[in-house]
Amino acid sequence: MPEGPSILFLKNKLQRYKGKTVSEASGYGEMDKSQINNIKLLDIETYGKNLLFVFKDFFVGVHLGLFGSMLVNKRKKVNASFALHFASDEINFYVAKTKFYEGKPTDHFNFKTDILKPEFDEDFVLNELQNKHAEEMIGDVLMDQHLFAGVGNIIRIEALYHAKIHPESMVKAIPEKKLIFLLKMIVDYAEEFLNLLKTDGVKEAALIYGKKICPKDKTELIIEEMGKVKRKTYVCKKCQKLFT
Repeated sequence: MPEGPSILFLKNKLQRYKGKTVSEASGYGEMDKSQINNIKLLDIETYGKNLLFVFKDFFVGVHLGLFGSMLVNKRKKVNASFALHFASDEINFYVAKTKFYEGKPTDHFNFKTDILKPEFDEDFVLNELQNKHAEEMIGDVLMDQHLFAGVGNIIRIEALYHAKIHPESMVKAIPEKKLIFLLKMIVDYAEEFLNLLKTDGVKEAALIYGKKICPKDKTELIIEEMGKVKRKTYVCKKCQKLFT
C-alpha cells in the first residue's frame, strides 16, 4: 500500500493541472461524478494516504489501497476506476477507491495528524497517544490513520528501529521522552522517504525493512506478523527495547 510520502510524490507530479478545467470525470466507480463537469480544479491536496482533488464547493478523495495505481496520459487495457479528463490530458486511476466530500478538506480531516504537513502537531499527537491509546501496543497505534495519517508499514518499522523501541511495547510503559523522540523519527523518516522516491531507493536504503540482519549488531532480525494489525514486522531484539 502506498504510504503518505508516495501520495505526496504523486501530488507533486500533478501540480501542473492545478487551475485547469476538468471537462468530465469517468470510471466504473460508484461515486456520483455528475458535478465534475467543465469545472476548474482549484487545488490538489493530500491527507495521509488520500489524494484530494479540490473544487469550489466539494472535493474528491482518492485512495489507492493495496493494489491501486495512477497513470497520466496513459491507459491500461482494463477500465479505470476513476479518471479526470482535461482538454488534452487525462489522469487515470486503477483499482482505487473514491469518495465525494462536500466543503473543503479541513472540514473533514485533522491536518494536525498528517506526518508530512506543516500543521503536524507533535504535542497534540502525544497527548492523544498517552490518553487514548495507553493500553495499546505502539506498533498497532502507528498504523491508526486518524492519529498518524500517512504512516505505513515501512515508516512504522524504520521509525521504531531508529527510536530503539520494540513494536510490541505498551504505549503507557514507554517514557515520554522516548515517545517524543519517536514522533521526531516518524517525521524525519517520512521526509527521507519522500526524497528517496526520486531515485526509487526507499527499500534499498531501509535499515531493517526487507532485510534479514541488523545493520548495527549483525544479529538476525525477528520477522513475523505482530499485534492486531497483522503486518509483517522486522525487529532487532537487541537494539529495540520492549517496554511492558
